[in-house]
Amino acid sequence: MQENLPGLRERQRRRTTKELHDAAVQLVSEQGLAAVTAEAIADRAGVSRRTFFNYFASKEDAVLGARPPSMSEAELARFLDEDSADPFTRTVRLIVSIIRSSFEAGSTFDERRILVHRFPELRQRLSQHVSTAEQLVESVLKEKLSSSGETAGESSRALLMLAGTVLRYVYTHDPGAVETDPTAAIESAIATFKKVLEDIS
Repeated sequence: MQENLPGLRERQRRRTTKELHDAAVQLVSEQGLAAVTAEAIADRAGVSRRTFFNYFASKEDAVLGARPPSMSEAELARFLDEDSADPFTRTVRLIVSIIRSSFEAGSTFDERRILVHRFPELRQRLSQHVSTAEQLVESVLKEKLSSSGETAGESSRALLMLAGTVLRYVYTHDPGAVETDPTAAIESAIATFKKVLEDIS
């Protein structure tokens, strides 16, 4: 019985996350983003205000089904594996995995795009999550790659900016690809950028 508890907890976490997200979307659709509060979302979902903030940092996050980006130990280990790929490729893969960690539960990319179109105020919150993801990657680049001699400080900054450009390229070329078929879309973009860099070097 004890072995099943983590699975039960995880199912409950996902259920509550979805209920809060659904309640948030319903309320903002009915009343508009400015009129909705975290308390109202919690009431609609049938949970306490304290429970709401255990799941979402803000009402905007509840609407988006988003949480602050994070980096797992497994993702960090893959990034630090020098034999797996070059620093550029590893950096792009890392930032993609961190950004995707924000949206493991909740709405799909297309649903979020509709919400952001209806409520442009949400765009700022999305930008904040991307900035947080970039800061996480930058800290890894500075502390890990620079200390290992793979790349110096200024090169680390340039590497981060280049990785961010790859993501913008993917979103422009196929906005939903990072979620629907992330591996193919990202690897194709990495190959494209490498080819361009080789051609101009």
